[in-house]
This record gives sequence, structure tokens and C-alpha cells, in this order.
Amino acid sequence: MIDTLLKRLLQFPTQFFLLLIGALLFLPQLGSVHLFDWDEINFAESAREMLLTGNWRMVQIDFQPFYEKPPLFIWLQALSMHYLGVGELAARLPNAVCGMATMLMVFNIGRMLFNSQFGVLWALLFACSMTPQLHFKSGIIDPVFNLFIFLGIHFMYKVSIVNDFESHKTQVGKARLHLLLSALFIGLATLTKGPVAILLTVLTAVVYFIVNRGKLRLEVTELFIWALGISAVVVVWLSFEIRANGIHFIDEFITYQIRLLTTPDAGHGGPFYFHFIVLFVGVFPASCLIFDSFRKNTHDDFAQTSYRRWMTYLLCVTLVVFSIVKTKIIHYSSLCYFPITFLAAYYLHQLFEKRMTWSWRQTVPLFTLTVAFAVALTAGVILIQTPEKFTPYIKDVFAVANLQAQVHWSSFDLIFGLGLLVSISVALLLMQQRHYKWGTYVILISSGMFVKSAMTFIIPRVEQYTQHAFIDFLEEKSKENCVVEVAEFKSYAHLFYARKPIPSAADAGKKHYVVTRLDRLDRLYKNRNDLQELYRKNGWVFFEKVNQ
Repeated sequence: MIDTLLKRLLQFPTQFFLLLIGALLFLPQLGSVHLFDWDEINFAESAREMLLTGNWRMVQIDFQPFYEKPPLFIWLQALSMHYLGVGELAARLPNAVCGMATMLMVFNIGRMLFNSQFGVLWALLFACSMTPQLHFKSGIIDPVFNLFIFLGIHFMYKVSIVNDFESHKTQVGKARLHLLLSALFIGLATLTKGPVAILLTVLTAVVYFIVNRGKLRLEVTELFIWALGISAVVVVWLSFEIRANGIHFIDEFITYQIRLLTTPDAGHGGPFYFHFIVLFVGVFPASCLIFDSFRKNTHDDFAQTSYRRWMTYLLCVTLVVFSIVKTKIIHYSSLCYFPITFLAAYYLHQLFEKRMTWSWRQTVPLFTLTVAFAVALTAGVILIQTPEKFTPYIKDVFAVANLQAQVHWSSFDLIFGLGLLVSISVALLLMQQRHYKWGTYVILISSGMFVKSAMTFIIPRVEQYTQHAFIDFLEEKSKENCVVEVAEFKSYAHLFYARKPIPSAADAGKKHYVVTRLDRLDRLYKNRNDLQELYRKNGWVFFEKVNQ
């Protein structure tokens, strides 16, 4: 007991160090950029309306029931807004905290499986890879959802590991405890985004069971306990919802889930290999380090081999499921961040232990993606300063008008792409000379700082081209006693940034503004003749409704 306590105390400085890194990467400038349409603003608006109406039982959007999402993540955002005020910071804070919790979680799991070195590698790969870091600075549901699923699968793995030196009674007791913990986290995941959490967990367990010839060590009774645990978590919320609104919302929710599976919802279609490309490019540099991690390693014990298999099956199941799903959105496959960063950490750990070697299988993808990022960013910075040279070739009038925004760029902005190229080149030279730890540190620091720099300097400028003029108008009108609506395009921004109040009969007497996009103007004029144009800016057209 004392030895265990001492070991944990010795780990505290490492965990504090990781927590500090997470805080530095995820917390600063959460509120420096407006929330992005649709998802970020959608969830933040639901949280705002939850506070405004006092209805914490049901998710709403535009003060109407929103059956597409369960309430758990919205509750987190609403609590954040309650204490910090309605805004970007409060909307994104839950994911920033989730990011720090994720780093600590994977560190401790990695430490227990292998050693502290492995845990640190896994945590830093998660924090410094591109799209994972971006996710933890966003206001979307997936980071919290993914963490719950991962923990549910982790405790399912714990059931599959048996200590033969323990008594049968102790084994059964631990297995049931781990099953209940798995059920708890999968239940929380279901309350966060929906039953796809159960689907992914069951499919991963089934693949493990089949590939390992039935060695899952789960009996029918234990499966029943697991299902009952999930149901208990979900039913707590469902009972209140059914009592208030009947079972109609269940039909709506199921219909939405089926639509996502069978149709490219809201125009988000794509080819079967969409998520393969998204993950390979987005989870840089971890995605470039996993290719040798699938090789058999006789140095691993049963628990380590088993965990690697669970992570491999989770990666494959998630990729296949969301490749089949017709709706293709980048963050749908973000659960793969866990197995990808685990497998990358596994490879680096074996590299440090001199059980694997550095080869072209790591050099080629790392260097290729680095060159692609550097060229794309450098060319983009150069071209964006002279839009007149390429806008004649763009057919989209809305995009052309967006590019008319006055945004300041400088030669200094070229340093981000070129800096990444130089630093990764140095890291690859270190790797070739077998300075593996120094090379790894340079790769992680370079990637982490590249994403951090992009979030600080690049994304705020990009936002000025896309939605900034629109949201400036909405924030200005939020100070008036007025009504703002959008026409001929879908958006949640007018609800959140114009701070739409609870609808009332008094709304009829208020000033009424309408916003549309330049490419939807003809369609608007065909359907409306009660609007007086105020002005146009960067592709957005603003109207005031006139009395007929």
C-alpha cells in the first residue's frame, strides 16, 4: 500500500507537467475567434437557450425541441456559461478541460501498461497532433463523446485481462466492477451524442471476440449487467423527457440517426476513403508513425499485446463504420485519435527501447506531409495578399466577395510553414543519426507550435473572410430591441450572436432585419418583396423589413 502511494506521488510532477502543457495549448485564446457555423454555434445556442428558458431537461434550438442531440454536452456548456457568461470562452471551455483530462488519462493508462515514458509519449502525441489539438479548442461535442467511449472500451479491455494468481471470486468481482464502469462511460457517451457509442463499443468487442477465438471472457450474465448499466444511465434522462413530451422525440431522434447513416445529410457527402485521408493528414505527426506498430513484438506481455489489439480493432471499426455512413464530416472519425496516437506512442517507445528501427516508412510520410503543409500555407499567404490575380478563375460569387475583406497579412506569416519544414527536416536528420529522443522532441514541439501558431495568427484572419461581417452585424443588432432572421441559407449565428430572446407577441412590433448571401440574392427577391437593402459586405447582404 505504501509502495503504491509512493509511486503515485513520484508520478505527480510528470502529471503536473502534462497538465501545464495541456493548459498552455488548450486554454489561451479560447474566446479570440467567433464560434463557427454550424456545429459550434448550434451547441452554444442550445446551451444559451437552456439558461434562458430554465429548461435543462430538453435540448432546444430557436426555442423549439432539438431532437438530434442528447443533453449532456449542452449541460456542460450551459454550466460554463452560467459562471463565465454567454460567449466563445464558455462554449469552448468544456473541451479544453476535456483535453487536459484526456492527457492525464492516457498518461496513466500508458504508464500502467508499459511505463511513464510510454504514457508521456501518448499524452504529448495527443496534445501536439493537429486535429486533436484543434478539437480541444473547439465547441463541438466529439472530444467529450470520444473520451467517454474510449474509457468504456478501456474498462471492457480490463474485463478481458485476468490475473491467474487471484482467486476466482476476486476475478469475478473485478470483472463486474470493470463492466459497470464500462457501462457507466458508454451510458454517458450515449447521453452526449447518441447510441452510436454503443454500436462502436459492441462492434469492437465482437471483432476482438472473433479474431481472438472467443477469448473475451464475458458470460451472458455479465453482458446483461453491462446492458443494464447503460440503460440505467440513459433512462434517468429518458424518464423525465418521456413524462414531459411522450415518446415522440424518440421517433425524431431515431429518424435523424437513420438519415445520417443512409444519406449525405445537409450536403455532407464524400467518397468511401474520405476518413482515411482526413485522419492521415489531420492527425499529423502521429498518423505517420503507426505503420510499424502493427508488427508482432515478442517482448510484449499478454496485457500489452491485448491492449494493442483493442486499439487496432477500435481504429478499424471506427474507420469502416464512418466510411460506410453516407454523411461525411471530418470530426465523425475523431474517435480514431485514441488508437492512432496510442500506436504512434507504441512505435516510439519500441524505438527508444531499440526494439524497432527508423526507416523510410516513417521518413517518407512525415516529410511528404510537412512539405504539403509548408507549400500550402506559404502559397496561401502569398496568394491571399493579391486576390485579384486568381479571383477571375473562381465561379462562386459568394467566395469572390468573401475575398474582398480587408485583412492584414505580412511577410512574417511565411515563417509558420517554412519553420515547420525546417524543424521537421532537422528532426528527420536526428532520426537518421539515431538520436531518437531528440528527434521525437523536435517533431512534437514543431507540430504543437505549428497548430498553436495557426490558431493564434491564421484562423482569426481566415474567419474575417468567411463569417466576420455577418457576425459583426448580428452583434451590433443584439444591442437593439429587434428581430433578426436569415433567408435562403441555414445558420444558427443569428440566434446566438443577435441574442434572440424567448419569442413573444411583442416581436411583431419590433424592427425586423434579414440577412442573406450574395449567391442567394436572386432567390430571395423571387420570394420576398418586403425588404429594403441596407448594405453589402464581403458577400453578405443586409436588409430591413418594411411595412407593406
